[in-house]
Amino acid sequence: MISLIIALILGLSTYTVLIKAAELNAFWSVFFGLIAFFVFQILLGLYFRKKVNAVTNEIQRTLMEAQEKINRKLNMFQQRPVGSPQHMQKLLEKEQHESLRRAIELTKQLEPYYMWSLLLKKQISTMRMQFYYQLGEFDKVDELMPDILLMEPMALAMKIARLYKRDEPTEQIEKAFRAKIRKFKGDDGVILYSLLSWILLKRDEKEKALKILTEAKSNTDNDIIVRNWEAVANNKFKSFSNSSLGDMWYSLKLEIPKMVKAPKQKMKKRFR
Repeated sequence: MISLIIALILGLSTYTVLIKAAELNAFWSVFFGLIAFFVFQILLGLYFRKKVNAVTNEIQRTLMEAQEKINRKLNMFQQRPVGSPQHMQKLLEKEQHESLRRAIELTKQLEPYYMWSLLLKKQISTMRMQFYYQLGEFDKVDELMPDILLMEPMALAMKIARLYKRDEPTEQIEKAFRAKIRKFKGDDGVILYSLLSWILLKRDEKEKALKILTEAKSNTDNDIIVRNWEAVANNKFKSFSNSSLGDMWYSLKLEIPKMVKAPKQKMKKRFR
């Protein structure tokens, strides 16, 4: 916001100096005033983009390193099980949660720049909302939700999932869905159509679920959509499943993935 005000002052000052002190005609005074306005905005925008990218890159590095560490531990557990799958899952979750909290702390480095950018606060709020969602701290998710950008399908999916978990009316959920679904074409919309149809089936609104899946099938040939459409169209509701969406689906925390069983170790026979 401050950057816009300063740019306007700079543009008007340039216009005033040129038309009064330099006695330039109005057209060229306005032209150079606009040039000053846009050049300042562009240069400041590049400066802030560099600052924001440095922090976001650090956040991505933190999360990627944590994921690599989690994957290594998971591979070790699958090869040499130590303890129960539940115990291993808790260890992996602890590792993930620590990385998410470090990421949230990193976003605080950008707070001093809020006053300089109209959208930066919303961008950071969106990022934090997704981190808190993964942590399962839904009170903070709901607190941030009114101030986020719905530019990505997962951000909208999380909003819709929260409306469902708070037992909001179906009409309100459908309104949130309809407000943004046109922006997400092809496979980008799969998670949203899958989520809404799942919610409608949970609320025993089978005809609406079929209608949503039919609409989705006309927009994408995704196998998950097609299989779920066939299941609902043939009244085989137990065959409906979003599990093939993997982490994208389970990160919404509406269903718990099945535990991976540890491989059984063969017992060696002892002979006397």
